[in-house]
Amino acid sequence: MKTSTKVAIALGVAAAAGTTATVIVSGKVFEKVKHLSTRCKVKKFVSDTFNGNEKLVGIVDDLSDSELDSLMHVVGKVKEGHEKVSEVGETVKDTSEELKDRLFKFVDRIL
Repeated sequence: MKTSTKVAIALGVAAAAGTTATVIVSGKVFEKVKHLSTRCKVKKFVSDTFNGNEKLVGIVDDLSDSELDSLMHVVGKVKEGHEKVSEVGETVKDTSEELKDRLFKFVDRIL
């Protein structure tokens, strides 16, 4: 086999390995940045909600990335439930207004 062919194969293998390493590292970097962003959001929320309580902010610092993910999942579920309750509340409000109007019309017809 010619030396130029060997060099071309070696460069191809090196390029493939480099590309694979870049993809793996970029995925890990993306996850790390996502967790840092989440941690920052939770710390800001805790600080704003509890008037900058350092003990609670310290607890957020001590949480692992998987615990933060679980916390954000729970917060998402609570938010989703709140939206559903709001939708039901609007429906109940509309229905009660309609019922009230019907009741007044009924009373007007009777009187």
